[in-house]
Amino acid sequence: MLHQGYQCIVTCIGSTPPHKGIDMLRDVKYLLWDVDGTLYKSKPDLLEAIQREIYVRIATGLSIPYEEARRRFLALYARLGGATATAVELGLDRRLVQEAVDSVDKTKYLKPDPRLRDMFEETLRTFTHMIITNTSRKGTIRTLEILGLSPNIFQRIVTADDVVQSKPNVEPYMKALDTTGSAAHQHVSIGDREKVDILPAKKLGMKTILVWGVSEAADVSVPTIYDVPSVLV
Repeated sequence: MLHQGYQCIVTCIGSTPPHKGIDMLRDVKYLLWDVDGTLYKSKPDLLEAIQREIYVRIATGLSIPYEEARRRFLALYARLGGATATAVELGLDRRLVQEAVDSVDKTKYLKPDPRLRDMFEETLRTFTHMIITNTSRKGTIRTLEILGLSPNIFQRIVTADDVVQSKPNVEPYMKALDTTGSAAHQHVSIGDREKVDILPAKKLGMKTILVWGVSEAADVSVPTIYDVPSVLV
């Protein structure tokens, strides 16, 4: 659950010339956004608060010490790439992670972001926006409110409450395709984690953008969320 920033825009499609990755995105109509760690850069103190809540719940659910819960979670997470998938693998309710995230008061760590709001409402207004997240609907709406984003910006919000299997399963992305009825290559998944936001979308033929870091699997990587328009507009 660690997220790293980067200092320059990097396109990651093997030996393809740098401009080719951006050219691949020119026919995109639908932008599918992850939320946590994507719409804002993950802060160590917020991550620690969420992780602590997850470990406590795992320890309680499995009747094991806190440190053992932490060790088991991290070992599985490194392989699976998704917190919800990790909880399920441990034999626990898939809602455990959503409940842990919802229990943290994000107002202590996040604040309204006018720059982000303007990006959606002005720079990227010609695109259709959707959310694909592993967080609960309640938690997702709350995060949008804290950031100063209206839920009405998004044509559809697909949360953990709407699927049987969360990312990295492709089910949430299939929901998006069902909604638009358009070809997969007209959609771009935008997120901060390769295993969760990039790879499953690519399986369906979607385009991909990794933010706050660099990914060799993504079509394009950008250093911040605010750089997304530079590869789309």
